Amino acid sequence: MKHHHESPDRATMPVQGNTYTVSREGKELFTALIADYKPASCWADVEVVSAKAGFEEYYPQKSKMRLKVAMYSFEQE
Repeated sequence: MKHHHESPDRATMPVQGNTYTVSREGKELFTALIADYKPASCWADVEVVSAKAGFEEYYPQKSKMRLKVAMYSFEQE
């Protein structure tokens, strides 16, 4: 069986070391620093700078996580 990979939008891929507002399905979730990301890879390690209103419980400040880049959108701060 052939494995399917979601491909991130190359025009909006995050850059390691930059800070972005991270959204999913049109909802802004949090602001994060991209701690580790190789161009065109599937996953990015991020550190939460601040959560958006209503999401503080889910994304505590300074928490670290791994995101599947194709499932989120990134708007540079």
